[in-house]
Order: sequence, then C-alpha cells, then structure tokens
Amino acid sequence: MPRFRLLALLTAAAALAVPAAAPAATPGVNIAGPPTPELVREAVATGAKTVRIFALWRDLEPGFRGQYPSTTDHNLQTLSGVYDDGIRALNAAGVQPLFVVTEAPQWANGSTDVNVPPNNPDDFADFLRRFAAHNRQVGQIKGYEIWNEPDESTFWHPGPDVTKYAALLKASYAAAKAGDPGAVVVAGPTTGNNYGWYESLYAAGAGDAFDVAAVHTDTGCLVAPPDDFYREANGQIARWSFLGYREVKGVLDAHGNGNRQIWMTELGWSSTNGGPTSCQSGMWAGQKPDGVSEAQQATNLTKAYNCLANDPYVTDALWFTLRDTTQYPKPENNHYGLLRPDGSAKPSLNAFKGIVAAGGGTAGPCGDFSGPSIRVVKPTVNQQFVDKLDLSAAATDSGVGLRRITFTYDGGQQIRNYDVPELKEDTPVGLAPWQNSGKLGLGPHTIEVTAVDANGNVSQQVVPVVKVAKLASTLTPRIKLTTKKVKCKKRVCRLSGKLLRGVKGSPSIGGKVAVEWQFRNKKGKFRKLVGGLKPASKPFTFKAKVKHKGRWRVRVVYQGQAPWKKTRSKFLQFRVK
Repeated sequence: MPRFRLLALLTAAAALAVPAAAPAATPGVNIAGPPTPELVREAVATGAKTVRIFALWRDLEPGFRGQYPSTTDHNLQTLSGVYDDGIRALNAAGVQPLFVVTEAPQWANGSTDVNVPPNNPDDFADFLRRFAAHNRQVGQIKGYEIWNEPDESTFWHPGPDVTKYAALLKASYAAAKAGDPGAVVVAGPTTGNNYGWYESLYAAGAGDAFDVAAVHTDTGCLVAPPDDFYREANGQIARWSFLGYREVKGVLDAHGNGNRQIWMTELGWSSTNGGPTSCQSGMWAGQKPDGVSEAQQATNLTKAYNCLANDPYVTDALWFTLRDTTQYPKPENNHYGLLRPDGSAKPSLNAFKGIVAAGGGTAGPCGDFSGPSIRVVKPTVNQQFVDKLDLSAAATDSGVGLRRITFTYDGGQQIRNYDVPELKEDTPVGLAPWQNSGKLGLGPHTIEVTAVDANGNVSQQVVPVVKVAKLASTLTPRIKLTTKKVKCKKRVCRLSGKLLRGVKGSPSIGGKVAVEWQFRNKKGKFRKLVGGLKPASKPFTFKAKVKHKGRWRVRVVYQGQAPWKKTRSKFLQFRVK
C-alpha cells in the first residue's frame, strides 16, 4: 500500500476514534420588561442566542378571561404588538425568545397582589393556550416558563405550595401543547438548585407536566465563584452552590427522565464590590459582601459557562441580566448587568461575547470532587493485638483542604473526630492507646479511618485487625530513669522515668511497671521492703517512705505484655540518713 494512502487511512481511523465534543450550553441573556426595539438591539448586540422575557399575564389580560389577544382595546393591541415585533426582530437576528409567564390579574386571584396565584389554574392555562397559539403564528419561540421561582415566597404568595403549583403546571402543560403542539414547557425555575422542590413535583403528580427543568443560580449575596461548592449534611451538593444543578439532574434520573434538559435561565453575580458586611439578604445579612467587583463578575461569568460545558444536559444558560438598574432599594439587585445603567459596557460584556465566540464555553476542571488521600500509620493491616490498639493516621488534600478525620470501628461505631484547627495536612492524629479497644471481644475487627475535605468529599480506608488471647512477645522496651540520683526528704524518696518503645512504628506499651525499693540488712544482703505498680503507657513517678537508715537501692521492673517482653532497669544506689 502506498505510504500516503496508509497515512490517510490511519488519520481517518483516528478521527473516528475521537468522540465529538459535547455541545456547551447556549448562551442567552435576560432583559427587563417587554421586548422594546432598544432592548432587542442591546440583547442582540451581546451575541446571545436566547433572550428571556417576562410576559406578564396581568398586563396582557387585565380585565377578564379571553381578553387576549384583544381586538378592541388599543392599549392592549399596542402592548401585544411590542411582543410580536420583538419576536420578529429577535428571529431575524437568529435569536429566540424564552417567555416566563407570570403575575396574575386581580380578576383571576381576587387580590391586588400579582404574586398570588390564580384561584382557578384553568384561567392561567387558558391564557397560555392563546398566547402560545398566537406566538406560533408570529415566529419561533424557545419555550414557556410556568411562573417565576414558585418554590420561594418572593414570587409566590403567601408562600410556596407545591400542590397548588403542580395543579397550575399540569393545566399549563396541556394548554400550551393545545395552543402550539411544538411548544416547550419549562417548569417554573427554582431559587437556587432546589432539587427538593423537583422531588416534590414528582410526588405531587406533575412529573410528566414539563419538558425542561429550570434553575436560577443568581442567589442573594452570591460571591463564591462557580467552582466553589459545599455539601448538605446528607452529602448532596448544596442547593445554593452553583454546581447544585447536578443534584437536580439526579432527581430527573431517579424518575426515569434522564434525557430531560436543564436550563439555567438565570445565572449571575452582582458587581456591587460591597464591603465585608454589606449583604442585606437572607441568613448572611451583615456578615458577608453583597457582591463582587466588575472584574470578578467577568471572571465568574467565563468560569461558569466553562463549568457548564462539562455537563451537556445543561443546554441553555441565560445571564441575568442585560443592563444594570437603579430602581431597587438593595444595591445588590441593581448591578447584575452586562451594561451599566448608562449603557456603557462592563468587563462582563466582553467576557460574555468571548463565551459566544467559543460556542458556549470550553469544558475543563470545575470544583474539587476528590476526597483526601489517607495515610494510616497504626494499626497495620491484619495486626494482632491482646489488650489495646494504637490509632494513628494522617490525611492530605491538595484541593480545598482538610475538614475532619474520623476514627470508627466495626462498621461505623464512633471512636473520635479530629477537626480543624487541630488537624493539619499530612500530620498524624490518633490515640495511643485507644482505651476502649481493650473491651473488644476476641476475633476479627475493623478500624475505619474517614477523611473529609472542605467541600465535603469523603475518603475512607478500612484496616482489618484481630484480637487474640495470646501473642508471642517480640519487642523489648527500654526503661529510661529520669531520676539520676535518688534524693530523700524526711525519708520520702522519689523515682521517675518512662518506657521507650525504641522501634519506630511499634505499638504502645501495655501492662504495668513495678518498683522495688531494697534495703541492705546487717548480713549485707538486700531485701525488698517497698513496691508499687504504675501503667506502663505513661511516664511514672514512684515515691516511698523508708523506715531504715543505711544503704538502699531501687529499680523498675516492666512485667511484660505482648508483644512487649519483660525487662528491668539497673539499680540506683543511695543512702538514707
């Protein structure tokens, strides 16, 4: 075969062997208000492929059911025309609108509060049916979100009610499909990645009433970058972490809807650059900044889209929002835009355009999901012991750092936790010995060492051990007497010292040490007159009140306990006056 043809075949085979890169999330942007020509021009200029628009039911159908689309009311026709023209202008630029349909008219909910849902879900559904049917004739629509953040009390009054919302969602799904069989129905986006809310929707029977799940990650006083996350007590990525959308995916998978897309219809960071206590929202009010700098906003934007590119099921991500405003009392709520209030570009606009140019972002490392590495010093695998075990282990986390090392035994029975600040990288902690190991029964046991990092990632090593009735002695400790000369005061004499293991890594010394105080009698022979016992595992001090004047000597005897042999110190000679 000619060489050039062989090379061509090999190149083609290699190309087939490399999987195509998964598509990144389509970048979009939110606008405030109806799609006026000015807002449409600004949105299109960003390069966004989707523009999210609030379609307020109370404005489009203020008087009665069936009023939309109006054939008699000039003001309503004008407003409807703004939406129609906006759809056409966006479509002409290759952009599709995503409508979030929300806010009830007074005739539907009996209240002047637009965030109170309708008394009859069919009233909302009827409007959505006609809205979808009308838009079908105008142009291409990305989809319809059913209400805005119904899982929290800001937009659903008096407070979230999954049963009522599920009824609204089910009625809306059927109605939207009736108005436009190709309509994409998006579940009302959750505040944060509220996977618990989605679980509740399934429990309420609304699991088949949406085509797409939606989340919002532009949460109050968000300053953490997108790859920074923490976990709930149950181990799941927290709802308020940017990456928590992966838990929403888990809910969809668990209910057999793993092929459903997730749209992040709002993501963003406020560029207030506020002080360390400027937050005015939620549980962190007065305890953290209310936003980031403009430069950090741009950095987070790029990182967020690159993070999303790792997860192809997140197919659309819309920045909140296009332009800063001055209308809200809390500064945080005014500075999410790509543009300042005067229309000048923030650094985030160029970052957004860069994401558009990159096709939605580039997949890469995002978040530390690896548990710490563990080094168990003691016990050793299959170690036999008679009395007590030593426990010692170290852990290292090169990502976000250690949070805890936990020792347990026999399948999770607690021994002890070691937490920051006493816990340091690759520095052993433990018990020498673990006193309660003396109470374990004969036979096999396990010691479990579990390490957790600051992100809640967990690693574990399990060390099998065996408690036996008898173990051959193999090690000899060294008795170090720290008393060099025995001194007696009013005939009370003292002796101090400790046992040294001598062999690195050897177990702690169990058993007892005894003392022998010996007096030399008139026949010139030494007789033991005083004794005593102390734990061998600790430094010891013996004291004795001696009755006789004359020559004395003293020594310490270790009585031995496997695997440690019996041994004794040299005598110290002294005289009592």
